[in-house]
Amino acid sequence: MALLLAAVAGILLTAVAGGARIMQLPATARKHRRADHRAVKVEAKDLSKARR
Repeated sequence: MALLLAAVAGILLTAVAGGARIMQLPATARKHRRADHRAVKVEAKDLSKARR
């Protein structure tokens, strides 16, 4: 019986940790997309200055 409870507790712990990670992924992806967008804008500005 104790082994069954330990297995169920392990599954629940893994599910909670995985769920928390999945919840973090959209925020992290959004942060990286914004950073990439800013980098592209800065690079485009630098290129336009170099052409002058």
